[in-house]
Amino acid sequence: MTLIEKILLTIGCMAIFSGCGNQLLVDQDGNSYSTKTYGNTIWMTENLKATQSKNGEPIQFFYPNGDTSHVNKFGLLYDFETACKVCPEGWRLPTNDDWEELFNWNNSRESGPFKDNQFWANETNSNSSLFSSRPAGFGNNGEHSNQFNKKTLFWSKSKETEEFIWTYIFELENDSIRKASQHPTYAFSVRCVKED
Repeated sequence: MTLIEKILLTIGCMAIFSGCGNQLLVDQDGNSYSTKTYGNTIWMTENLKATQSKNGEPIQFFYPNGDTSHVNKFGLLYDFETACKVCPEGWRLPTNDDWEELFNWNNSRESGPFKDNQFWANETNSNSSLFSSRPAGFGNNGEHSNQFNKKTLFWSKSKETEEFIWTYIFELENDSIRKASQHPTYAFSVRCVKED
């Protein structure tokens, strides 16, 4: 969907339905994202791809599979420190409570309703939530496989300890969404939620 189509869809939604619970979000780089309301929280339904902090400062990021051509479809990958400061003004990194509210909205922790139905090889996913998770893999120093096209991990702002941060994991050939703590220096996908 082009930027013009997204703008027209948003304006049409507001005019016809007095707001459909969806908004158009534009980040500090000028990238636009679709959004959706789940429960009481507005979420991005695409992975963040900002290359600077909300204050315009340079940040560190990784390209999915080390390839710049993947950014449009998969977004960028950020370490935890960067993830905490890269959401656009008025938006923030979701907490565990936000993630759990999202899954409660669907009455399930099954991954199919949250997986984009075009990007998970040999899987049939409904993406009925329109959350559209895609297997962006993760960024690291090369010690491990980046798992591109096999899984995606999303940061939570909630910490298990000072050394480990919670993530939510969508995996190829796994019908459930996992929660696991990770080291903050790894780079994962970011979805932002609107501040109250």
